[in-house]
Amino acid sequence: MILAGVFLCFLELTGAQEVDKNQTTLVTPEYILPCYKSDPEINKCLRNTFNHLRPYLKTGISDIEVPSIDPLKINTLIMENGRGPLRVKASFYNITTTGASNYSIGQIKTDLDKYIIELGVVLPRIEIRGKYDVNGNVLLFPVRSKGDFWAIFLDVDGAAKIHGKEYKNEEGVRFMRIDKLFIDFKLKRSRFRIRDVINHGNLLGEAMNQFLNNNSEEIIREMKPAATASIARHFKGFLNAAFVKLPLQLWLPDA
Repeated sequence: MILAGVFLCFLELTGAQEVDKNQTTLVTPEYILPCYKSDPEINKCLRNTFNHLRPYLKTGISDIEVPSIDPLKINTLIMENGRGPLRVKASFYNITTTGASNYSIGQIKTDLDKYIIELGVVLPRIEIRGKYDVNGNVLLFPVRSKGDFWAIFLDVDGAAKIHGKEYKNEEGVRFMRIDKLFIDFKLKRSRFRIRDVINHGNLLGEAMNQFLNNNSEEIIREMKPAATASIARHFKGFLNAAFVKLPLQLWLPDA
C-alpha cells in the first residue's frame, strides 16, 4: 500500500503545472524535476524526481491536494484468501501507516511508448495501526476475531508495475489511464499484535497473538496474493481518479 501511495503522489506532483488557456505557458513548481520521454537517461531522471519529492511528500502539498504520506491513511482494505490452510476474509479499516517518507528508490524501468512503468521501493520500517474483522478457518479450526491491530514490517522491498493506456477527453486533451496495476513485496522481519474485542482477556485471544508472531512468515506467504490484489485494486481506482487531472503534456512534456 505504501508503494502505490508514493507512486500516486509522484504522478500528481509531476502533473502539477499551471497552463494558460492556450496551453503555451508552463510554470514548474519547486518540488518538480521534469522528465522527458526523449531523454536517454529517462529512468535515471525519474529516480532523481522521486528522491527530490521525499521532503515534500512527508509534509504534503496543499495546493494540489496531495496529503502527507507519513502518516498515510486508508479507509478500508478487504483481503480474501480461499485456498490453503489459511482460508479467511479479513477486513481492515481506519488504517494509519507511518514510515513511508523514509523510502528510497531502487530500479526503475520504463517503456513509455507502451505506457509501462516499473519501479522498486525500499522501506526500512513500516508501522501500521487500525481495526480489523476476520472470519474464516485456520487449518481446520474456525476463527472469528475483531478488534484493533498493530504491525511492524522491517526491510520492506516493494515493486509495482503499471500498464497504462492513452485516451482523449471531449476537448481532445490526451491522458493516460491505468489499465493494469501489479504490486509485490517481500520483507525480512515482522511483528504483530492484536486486541481482540471478542476474545480479549482470555486464553484464546493471547493464543492468537502468539500464533500470529510464531507463524508470521507462513501467514504472510499465504495471504500475500490476496493482500497484493486488494492493495492493487484500491490504488488503481485512486490513481485513475488522479490521472483525469493530468494531461500527458504536463507530466511527460514531449509525449
